[in-house]
Amino acid sequence: MSSKKYTILFVCSGNSCRTPMAEGLMKTKIPEEFEDRVQVVSAGTLGINGNPATYFGIQAAGDLGADISHHRSQGISRELLQESDIVFCMAQGHENILADQFPEFNENVFLLRGFDRESGEQFYEDVADPIGRDLPEYQACAQLINSELDRILPRLKKLIEAKLND
Repeated sequence: MSSKKYTILFVCSGNSCRTPMAEGLMKTKIPEEFEDRVQVVSAGTLGINGNPATYFGIQAAGDLGADISHHRSQGISRELLQESDIVFCMAQGHENILADQFPEFNENVFLLRGFDRESGEQFYEDVADPIGRDLPEYQACAQLINSELDRILPRLKKLIEAKLND
């Protein structure tokens, strides 16, 4: 058994809504054969540490089978990026911040909704931030993230297999 790990990092602003939901939902989708060798983490560009996920975020993720009640926010760091094999940003602004502050990681940073689209298919739409909104907004956000994770999962499985079997 290899000790190699494949790390998936989700990035948003405060790490209290979108990325905790994405992290929790992705953890429910990791194939059983990879469970102990795939790590899923999240962070925010605002550098907020120690805050829990929002109440509605916990509820919306829970509706889809992910428990994020123990989540605590963390700010993005060079160390986190170094440890990550792939980085998914919730919005173009997050991708821009990472490109400006940590350009050496650009090749591993993607907009979640733009990743693995058909060649030539331009797609730059953000996952809108539900912070301060009502539960239905959070549920819509969680559903969108969930469907995007399902969409990218086949490609992600290939990337994970390639590294773990390397």
